[in-house]
Amino acid sequence: MRPVPRNIDRPNRNAEYALIGMCTWYGTMFTIGKPLIALVLTILGFYLTYKLTLNKPEGNAYRVWYTHLGLGKMIKPPKKVKRFEI
Repeated sequence: MRPVPRNIDRPNRNAEYALIGMCTWYGTMFTIGKPLIALVLTILGFYLTYKLTLNKPEGNAYRVWYTHLGLGKMIKPPKKVKRFEI
């Protein structure tokens, strides 16, 4: 019988880490322009993403981002919308 790897059902967080890393790095570099601050904020973003998504399903970081921050000014987050509109 072939052994089954233990981490076969572990959620894949590569997409979430890539989004957090690029947004924090390039966002900080665009606004401030200091690479050391951008590196520290990126590492802090990775740590917070790890802590927020620990023992949760895949895509939880995207769900938290959408419910609290929304997708720009055109699409408000569900917490700030007074009633559901189609």
